Amino acid sequence: MLPPACDRVDPIPGIDLARPDLYPVLDLQGLFADLRRTHPVFWHGPKSRAGFWAVTRHADTIRVYRETDTFSAAHGMTLDTLRADPDPGAGMMVEVTDPPEHRRLRRSIGSFFYAGAVSALAPAIDALITRLLTDIRARGEPVDFVEAVASPLASYVAGLLLGLPSGDLDWISTRSAQVFLAGTGTGNGRPVDLREQAAQANAELLGYFSKLVRSARHRSGASGVVRRLAAGSGDRDGLTTGEVVLNALNLAIAGTQTTRCSLSNMVLALTQFRDCFPALRGDPSLVPTAVEEAVRWANPIRHLTRTATRDVELGGEAVRAGDPVVVWPLSANRDEAVFDLPHAFDIRRYPNPHLGFATGPHSCPASGLGRLQMRVTLSRMVELFTDVELAGPPQMVPSNFIHGYERLPVRFVTASPVPQ
Repeated sequence: MLPPACDRVDPIPGIDLARPDLYPVLDLQGLFADLRRTHPVFWHGPKSRAGFWAVTRHADTIRVYRETDTFSAAHGMTLDTLRADPDPGAGMMVEVTDPPEHRRLRRSIGSFFYAGAVSALAPAIDALITRLLTDIRARGEPVDFVEAVASPLASYVAGLLLGLPSGDLDWISTRSAQVFLAGTGTGNGRPVDLREQAAQANAELLGYFSKLVRSARHRSGASGVVRRLAAGSGDRDGLTTGEVVLNALNLAIAGTQTTRCSLSNMVLALTQFRDCFPALRGDPSLVPTAVEEAVRWANPIRHLTRTATRDVELGGEAVRAGDPVVVWPLSANRDEAVFDLPHAFDIRRYPNPHLGFATGPHSCPASGLGRLQMRVTLSRMVELFTDVELAGPPQMVPSNFIHGYERLPVRFVTASPVPQ
Protein backbone atom coordinates (compact mmCIF):
# COMPACT_ATOMS: atom_id res chain seq x y z
CA MET A 1 0.00 0.00 0.00
CA LEU A 2 1.26 3.49 -0.85
CA PRO A 3 1.85 5.92 2.04
CA PRO A 4 -0.50 8.92 2.33
CA ALA A 5 0.16 11.94 0.11
CA CYS A 6 0.38 14.22 3.15
CA ASP A 7 3.76 12.65 4.03
CA ARG A 8 5.48 14.58 1.22
CA VAL A 9 8.55 16.54 2.32
CA ASP A 10 10.49 18.96 0.09
CA PRO A 11 14.25 18.39 0.63
CA ILE A 12 15.13 21.72 -1.05
CA PRO A 13 12.51 24.14 0.35
CA GLY A 14 14.69 27.18 -0.38
CA ILE A 15 15.41 26.32 -4.04
CA ASP A 16 12.91 26.77 -6.86
CA LEU A 17 13.94 24.76 -9.93
CA ALA A 18 11.36 26.60 -12.04
CA ARG A 19 13.21 29.92 -11.68
CA PRO A 20 15.55 30.47 -14.64
CA ASP A 21 17.51 33.21 -12.89
CA LEU A 22 18.97 30.59 -10.53
CA TYR A 23 20.66 28.53 -13.24
CA PRO A 24 23.59 30.86 -13.99
CA VAL A 25 24.48 31.07 -10.27
CA LEU A 26 23.32 27.74 -8.83
CA ASP A 27 25.67 24.76 -8.58
CA LEU A 28 23.00 22.67 -10.25
CA GLN A 29 25.11 19.59 -10.84
CA GLY A 30 26.31 19.58 -7.24
CA LEU A 31 22.72 19.87 -6.07
CA PHE A 32 21.55 17.06 -8.34
CA ALA A 33 24.45 14.82 -7.24
CA ASP A 34 23.29 15.19 -3.62
CA LEU A 35 19.68 14.56 -4.58
CA ARG A 36 20.49 11.44 -6.61
CA ARG A 37 22.16 10.05 -3.49
CA THR A 38 19.58 11.08 -0.89
CA HIS A 39 16.28 11.87 -2.70
CA PRO A 40 16.37 10.41 -6.24
CA VAL A 41 12.63 11.08 -6.59
CA PHE A 42 11.42 13.95 -4.40
CA TRP A 43 8.49 16.28 -3.93
CA HIS A 44 9.33 19.80 -5.09
CA GLY A 45 6.78 21.83 -3.13
CA PRO A 46 4.72 24.69 -4.59
CA LYS A 47 6.87 27.75 -5.23
CA SER A 48 6.64 29.85 -8.36
CA ARG A 49 4.82 26.87 -9.92
CA ALA A 50 2.58 24.17 -8.49
CA GLY A 51 4.28 21.29 -6.72
CA PHE A 52 5.68 18.33 -8.68
CA TRP A 53 7.69 15.14 -8.33
CA ALA A 54 11.29 15.62 -9.52
CA VAL A 55 13.08 12.60 -11.01
CA THR A 56 16.89 12.75 -10.99
CA ARG A 57 18.26 9.25 -11.70
CA HIS A 58 18.89 7.64 -15.07
CA ALA A 59 16.86 4.46 -14.49
CA ASP A 60 13.81 6.27 -13.13
CA THR A 61 13.94 8.78 -15.99
CA ILE A 62 13.93 5.95 -18.54
CA ARG A 63 10.96 4.39 -16.79
CA VAL A 64 8.96 7.64 -16.97
CA TYR A 65 9.82 8.08 -20.64
CA ARG A 66 8.83 4.53 -21.57
CA GLU A 67 5.76 3.85 -19.42
CA THR A 68 3.42 6.11 -21.36
CA ASP A 69 0.33 4.41 -19.97
CA THR A 70 1.35 5.54 -16.47
CA PHE A 71 3.11 8.83 -17.20
CA SER A 72 1.15 10.86 -19.73
CA ALA A 73 2.55 13.62 -21.94
CA ALA A 74 -0.90 15.00 -22.74
CA HIS A 75 -0.91 17.72 -20.08
CA GLY A 76 2.07 19.68 -21.39
CA MET A 77 5.81 19.16 -21.77
CA THR A 78 7.32 22.00 -19.68
CA LEU A 79 6.80 23.49 -16.25
CA ASP A 80 5.42 26.63 -17.88
CA THR A 81 2.88 24.78 -20.04
CA LEU A 82 1.88 22.00 -17.63
CA ARG A 83 -1.83 22.04 -16.81
CA ALA A 84 -4.40 19.96 -14.93
CA ASP A 85 -6.54 19.41 -18.02
CA PRO A 86 -5.18 18.09 -21.33
CA ASP A 87 -3.08 20.42 -23.46
CA PRO A 88 -5.06 21.97 -26.37
CA GLY A 89 -2.64 20.21 -28.75
CA ALA A 90 -3.11 16.78 -27.18
CA GLY A 91 -4.09 14.26 -29.84
CA MET A 92 -2.73 16.52 -32.59
CA MET A 93 0.86 17.46 -31.71
CA VAL A 94 3.17 14.50 -31.32
CA GLU A 95 5.01 15.82 -28.24
CA VAL A 96 1.83 16.06 -26.14
CA THR A 97 0.04 12.96 -27.43
CA ASP A 98 0.14 9.48 -25.90
CA PRO A 99 -0.02 6.11 -27.68
CA PRO A 100 -1.85 4.75 -29.55
CA GLU A 101 -2.68 8.04 -31.31
CA HIS A 102 0.93 9.09 -30.90
CA ARG A 103 2.05 6.27 -33.20
CA ARG A 104 0.02 7.61 -36.13
CA LEU A 105 1.49 11.09 -35.77
CA ARG A 106 4.98 9.74 -35.23
CA ARG A 107 4.82 7.59 -38.38
CA SER A 108 3.81 10.55 -40.53
CA ILE A 109 6.50 12.87 -39.15
CA GLY A 110 9.24 10.32 -38.58
CA SER A 111 9.17 9.22 -42.22
CA PHE A 112 11.06 12.41 -43.11
CA PHE A 113 14.00 11.52 -40.84
CA TYR A 114 15.08 8.10 -42.06
CA ALA A 115 18.83 7.72 -42.60
CA GLY A 116 18.78 8.35 -46.34
CA ALA A 117 16.77 11.55 -45.99
CA VAL A 118 19.16 12.92 -43.37
CA SER A 119 22.23 11.94 -45.40
CA ALA A 120 20.83 13.77 -48.42
CA LEU A 121 21.09 17.04 -46.47
CA ALA A 122 24.76 16.48 -45.57
CA PRO A 123 26.32 18.24 -48.61
CA ALA A 124 24.29 21.42 -48.06
CA ILE A 125 25.08 21.42 -44.33
CA ASP A 126 28.77 20.86 -45.02
CA ALA A 127 28.87 23.67 -47.60
CA LEU A 128 27.26 26.18 -45.23
CA ILE A 129 29.35 25.34 -42.17
CA THR A 130 32.54 25.40 -44.24
CA ARG A 131 31.67 28.86 -45.55
CA LEU A 132 30.78 30.19 -42.10
CA LEU A 133 33.97 28.92 -40.49
CA THR A 134 36.18 29.94 -43.41
CA ASP A 135 34.82 33.48 -43.15
CA ILE A 136 35.64 33.51 -39.43
CA ARG A 137 39.15 32.27 -40.17
CA ALA A 138 39.67 34.97 -42.81
CA ARG A 139 38.54 37.74 -40.43
CA GLY A 140 40.73 36.49 -37.59
CA GLU A 141 38.57 38.22 -34.98
CA PRO A 142 36.57 36.99 -31.98
CA VAL A 143 32.95 36.14 -32.78
CA ASP A 144 29.76 35.33 -30.97
CA PHE A 145 29.53 31.64 -31.89
CA VAL A 146 25.75 31.63 -31.50
CA GLU A 147 25.27 34.54 -33.88
CA ALA A 148 28.03 33.58 -36.33
CA VAL A 149 27.54 29.81 -36.57
CA ALA A 150 24.95 28.06 -34.39
CA SER A 151 21.91 30.21 -35.22
CA PRO A 152 22.42 30.52 -38.99
CA LEU A 153 23.20 26.81 -39.34
CA ALA A 154 20.22 25.63 -37.28
CA SER A 155 17.86 28.06 -39.03
CA TYR A 156 19.12 27.12 -42.49
CA VAL A 157 18.72 23.39 -41.88
CA ALA A 158 15.25 23.82 -40.36
CA GLY A 159 14.24 25.89 -43.38
CA LEU A 160 15.71 23.33 -45.76
CA LEU A 161 13.92 20.48 -44.04
CA LEU A 162 10.56 22.18 -43.65
CA GLY A 163 10.62 23.97 -47.00
CA LEU A 164 10.38 27.47 -45.49
CA PRO A 165 11.00 30.66 -47.49
CA SER A 166 14.61 31.75 -46.90
CA GLY A 167 13.50 35.33 -46.28
CA ASP A 168 11.44 34.19 -43.28
CA LEU A 169 14.17 32.24 -41.48
CA ASP A 170 15.56 35.06 -39.35
CA TRP A 171 12.07 35.99 -38.17
CA ILE A 172 11.22 32.35 -37.39
CA SER A 173 14.51 31.83 -35.55
CA THR A 174 14.02 34.98 -33.47
CA ARG A 175 10.47 34.04 -32.50
CA SER A 176 11.45 30.43 -31.81
CA ALA A 177 14.17 31.62 -29.44
CA GLN A 178 11.51 33.42 -27.39
CA VAL A 179 9.07 30.53 -27.00
CA PHE A 180 10.76 29.01 -23.93
CA LEU A 181 11.73 32.24 -22.17
CA ALA A 182 10.80 32.42 -18.50
CA GLY A 183 11.45 34.61 -15.51
CA THR A 184 11.86 38.39 -15.57
CA GLY A 185 13.61 40.62 -18.08
CA THR A 186 13.67 44.34 -18.77
CA GLY A 187 11.81 46.40 -21.33
CA ASN A 188 11.84 50.18 -21.54
CA GLY A 189 13.70 50.21 -18.25
CA ARG A 190 10.99 48.24 -16.45
CA PRO A 191 10.73 44.59 -15.38
CA VAL A 192 8.75 42.43 -17.81
CA ASP A 193 7.45 38.88 -17.52
CA LEU A 194 9.32 36.94 -20.20
CA ARG A 195 6.53 34.36 -20.26
CA GLU A 196 4.32 37.01 -21.88
CA GLN A 197 6.93 37.38 -24.64
CA ALA A 198 7.00 33.59 -24.97
CA ALA A 199 3.22 33.39 -25.34
CA GLN A 200 3.22 36.18 -27.92
CA ALA A 201 6.00 34.53 -29.93
CA ASN A 202 4.18 31.20 -29.88
CA ALA A 203 0.96 32.86 -31.08
CA GLU A 204 2.79 34.63 -33.93
CA LEU A 205 4.47 31.40 -35.04
CA LEU A 206 1.17 29.55 -34.90
CA GLY A 207 -0.39 32.19 -37.14
CA TYR A 208 2.55 32.02 -39.54
CA PHE A 209 2.39 28.24 -39.94
CA SER A 210 -1.41 28.32 -40.27
CA LYS A 211 -1.08 30.62 -43.28
CA LEU A 212 1.80 28.58 -44.69
CA VAL A 213 -0.11 25.29 -44.47
CA ARG A 214 -3.27 26.75 -46.01
CA SER A 215 -1.16 28.03 -48.88
CA ALA A 216 0.74 24.75 -49.24
CA ARG A 217 -2.43 22.70 -49.59
CA HIS A 218 -3.17 24.46 -52.87
CA ARG A 219 0.27 23.82 -54.37
CA SER A 220 1.46 20.73 -56.19
CA GLY A 221 4.95 19.32 -56.44
CA ALA A 222 6.31 21.51 -53.62
CA SER A 223 9.15 20.23 -51.46
CA GLY A 224 9.69 20.34 -47.71
CA VAL A 225 8.03 18.60 -44.79
CA VAL A 226 5.31 21.25 -44.34
CA ARG A 227 4.05 21.08 -47.91
CA ARG A 228 4.38 17.30 -48.15
CA LEU A 229 2.43 16.80 -44.93
CA ALA A 230 -0.15 19.35 -46.04
CA ALA A 231 -0.52 17.71 -49.45
CA GLY A 232 -1.26 14.40 -47.74
CA SER A 233 -3.66 15.77 -45.13
CA GLY A 234 -6.69 14.60 -47.11
CA ASP A 235 -5.46 11.01 -47.28
CA ARG A 236 -6.81 8.36 -44.98
CA ASP A 237 -3.46 8.02 -43.22
CA GLY A 238 -2.51 11.69 -43.59
CA LEU A 239 -2.63 14.54 -41.09
CA THR A 240 -5.35 17.11 -40.71
CA THR A 241 -4.56 20.78 -41.31
CA GLY A 242 -4.46 21.42 -37.56
CA GLU A 243 -2.07 18.52 -37.04
CA VAL A 244 0.23 19.76 -39.80
CA VAL A 245 0.28 23.27 -38.31
CA LEU A 246 1.08 22.15 -34.76
CA ASN A 247 3.74 19.62 -35.73
CA ALA A 248 5.41 21.95 -38.23
CA LEU A 249 5.58 24.56 -35.48
CA ASN A 250 7.05 21.99 -33.10
CA LEU A 251 9.68 20.90 -35.64
CA ALA A 252 10.65 24.49 -36.40
CA ILE A 253 11.12 25.36 -32.72
CA ALA A 254 13.00 22.16 -31.91
CA GLY A 255 15.10 22.35 -35.06
CA THR A 256 16.27 25.88 -34.42
CA GLN A 257 16.55 25.98 -30.64
CA THR A 258 17.74 22.58 -29.41
CA THR A 259 20.30 22.32 -32.21
CA ARG A 260 21.53 25.85 -31.56
CA CYS A 261 21.92 25.03 -27.87
CA SER A 262 23.65 21.70 -28.55
CA LEU A 263 26.19 23.42 -30.82
CA SER A 264 26.93 26.21 -28.35
CA ASN A 265 27.16 23.77 -25.42
CA MET A 266 29.63 21.66 -27.40
CA VAL A 267 31.89 24.61 -28.18
CA LEU A 268 31.74 25.86 -24.58
CA ALA A 269 32.88 22.42 -23.41
CA LEU A 270 35.86 22.60 -25.77
CA THR A 271 36.88 25.95 -24.25
CA GLN A 272 36.71 24.48 -20.73
CA PHE A 273 38.41 21.13 -21.32
CA ARG A 274 41.59 22.31 -22.97
CA ASP A 275 43.00 18.93 -24.01
CA CYS A 276 40.01 17.99 -26.19
CA PHE A 277 40.56 20.22 -29.23
CA PRO A 278 44.19 19.06 -29.79
CA ALA A 279 43.08 15.45 -29.29
CA LEU A 280 40.38 15.82 -31.94
CA ARG A 281 42.85 17.39 -34.35
CA GLY A 282 45.18 14.47 -33.77
CA ASP A 283 42.46 11.89 -34.23
CA PRO A 284 39.35 13.16 -36.10
CA SER A 285 37.78 9.71 -35.78
CA LEU A 286 36.86 10.80 -32.24
CA VAL A 287 34.36 13.36 -33.56
CA PRO A 288 31.27 11.06 -33.30
CA THR A 289 31.97 10.10 -29.67
CA ALA A 290 32.78 13.74 -28.86
CA VAL A 291 29.38 14.77 -30.20
CA GLU A 292 27.61 12.18 -28.05
CA GLU A 293 29.57 13.36 -25.04
CA ALA A 294 28.63 16.97 -25.73
CA VAL A 295 24.93 16.06 -25.66
CA ARG A 296 25.40 14.07 -22.44
CA TRP A 297 27.54 16.65 -20.68
CA ALA A 298 25.20 19.58 -21.33
CA ASN A 299 21.77 18.25 -22.20
CA PRO A 300 20.01 20.95 -24.28
CA ILE A 301 16.73 20.26 -22.44
CA ARG A 302 16.74 20.72 -18.68
CA HIS A 303 13.46 18.97 -17.94
CA LEU A 304 10.34 17.37 -19.43
CA THR A 305 7.00 16.98 -17.70
CA ARG A 306 4.53 14.14 -17.40
CA THR A 307 1.36 13.52 -15.40
CA ALA A 308 0.65 10.30 -13.51
CA THR A 309 -2.46 8.51 -14.77
CA ARG A 310 -2.68 6.20 -11.73
CA ASP A 311 -1.24 5.71 -8.27
CA VAL A 312 2.27 4.32 -8.65
CA GLU A 313 5.48 3.88 -6.70
CA LEU A 314 8.45 5.61 -8.32
CA GLY A 315 11.91 5.60 -6.77
CA GLY A 316 10.39 4.57 -3.45
CA GLU A 317 7.91 7.47 -3.42
CA ALA A 318 4.12 7.39 -3.60
CA VAL A 319 3.02 9.20 -6.74
CA ARG A 320 -0.73 9.75 -6.95
CA ALA A 321 -2.92 9.84 -10.05
CA GLY A 322 -2.92 13.40 -11.35
CA ASP A 323 0.45 14.33 -9.83
CA PRO A 324 2.92 16.18 -12.10
CA VAL A 325 6.15 14.25 -12.64
CA VAL A 326 9.18 16.13 -13.96
CA VAL A 327 12.24 14.30 -15.28
CA TRP A 328 15.58 16.10 -15.31
CA PRO A 329 17.76 14.55 -18.07
CA LEU A 330 20.41 17.12 -17.14
CA SER A 331 20.75 15.12 -13.91
CA ALA A 332 20.17 11.65 -15.37
CA ASN A 333 23.07 12.20 -17.76
CA ARG A 334 25.41 12.68 -14.78
CA ASP A 335 24.21 9.63 -12.85
CA GLU A 336 27.21 7.99 -11.18
CA ALA A 337 25.51 4.60 -11.38
CA VAL A 338 25.68 4.76 -15.19
CA PHE A 339 28.62 7.02 -16.11
CA ASP A 340 32.17 6.78 -14.79
CA LEU A 341 33.54 10.21 -13.83
CA PRO A 342 30.25 11.79 -14.90
CA HIS A 343 31.41 15.39 -14.51
CA ALA A 344 34.37 14.91 -16.87
CA PHE A 345 34.01 15.75 -20.55
CA ASP A 346 35.44 12.60 -22.10
CA ILE A 347 35.48 12.65 -25.91
CA ARG A 348 36.37 8.93 -25.88
CA ARG A 349 33.45 7.88 -23.70
CA TYR A 350 31.89 4.66 -25.00
CA PRO A 351 29.32 3.33 -24.52
CA ASN A 352 27.42 6.51 -23.78
CA PRO A 353 23.76 5.76 -22.98
CA HIS A 354 22.83 9.42 -22.48
CA LEU A 355 19.23 10.63 -22.59
CA GLY A 356 19.91 13.80 -24.54
CA PHE A 357 17.36 12.83 -27.17
CA ALA A 358 15.01 11.10 -24.68
CA THR A 359 14.05 7.45 -25.19
CA GLY A 360 10.94 5.39 -25.76
CA PRO A 361 7.99 6.53 -27.89
CA HIS A 362 8.86 10.21 -27.43
CA SER A 363 12.52 9.95 -28.43
CA CYS A 364 13.49 12.78 -30.76
CA PRO A 365 12.70 11.84 -34.38
CA ALA A 366 15.23 14.39 -35.65
CA SER A 367 18.14 13.21 -33.49
CA GLY A 368 20.03 11.97 -36.58
CA LEU A 369 19.78 15.41 -38.16
CA GLY A 370 20.95 17.11 -34.97
CA ARG A 371 23.91 14.76 -34.69
CA LEU A 372 24.81 15.39 -38.32
CA GLN A 373 24.98 19.15 -37.80
CA MET A 374 27.15 18.74 -34.71
CA ARG A 375 29.50 16.25 -36.40
CA VAL A 376 29.99 18.39 -39.50
CA THR A 377 30.57 21.52 -37.42
CA LEU A 378 33.12 19.83 -35.17
CA SER A 379 34.90 18.15 -38.08
CA ARG A 380 35.34 21.42 -39.96
CA MET A 381 36.41 23.25 -36.80
CA VAL A 382 39.30 20.89 -36.12
CA GLU A 383 40.34 21.05 -39.78
CA LEU A 384 40.40 24.85 -39.96
CA PHE A 385 41.60 25.80 -36.48
CA THR A 386 44.09 24.69 -33.86
CA ASP A 387 42.02 25.71 -30.84
CA VAL A 388 39.03 27.67 -29.56
CA GLU A 389 38.92 29.79 -26.43
CA LEU A 390 36.48 32.06 -24.65
CA ALA A 391 36.65 35.73 -25.63
CA GLY A 392 34.11 37.00 -23.08
CA PRO A 393 31.49 35.81 -20.60
CA PRO A 394 28.81 33.50 -22.06
CA GLN A 395 25.20 34.60 -21.61
CA MET A 396 22.78 31.80 -20.78
CA VAL A 397 19.30 31.61 -22.33
CA PRO A 398 16.85 32.81 -19.63
CA SER A 399 14.79 29.64 -19.50
CA ASN A 400 14.03 26.86 -17.06
CA PHE A 401 13.53 24.49 -20.01
CA ILE A 402 16.21 25.20 -22.62
CA HIS A 403 19.84 24.75 -21.57
CA GLY A 404 22.10 26.76 -23.84
CA TYR A 405 23.51 30.19 -24.58
CA GLU A 406 22.20 33.23 -26.39
CA ARG A 407 25.74 34.69 -26.53
CA LEU A 408 29.01 32.77 -26.62
CA PRO A 409 32.02 35.00 -27.45
CA VAL A 410 34.91 32.85 -28.66
CA ARG A 411 38.23 33.23 -30.42
CA PHE A 412 39.20 30.57 -32.95
CA VAL A 413 42.96 30.05 -33.07
CA THR A 414 44.96 29.11 -36.16
CA ALA A 415 48.70 28.52 -36.19
CA SER A 416 49.13 28.91 -39.92
CA PRO A 417 48.72 32.06 -42.03
CA VAL A 418 45.37 32.62 -43.69
CA PRO A 419 45.69 31.76 -47.42
CA GLN A 420 45.54 34.79 -49.71
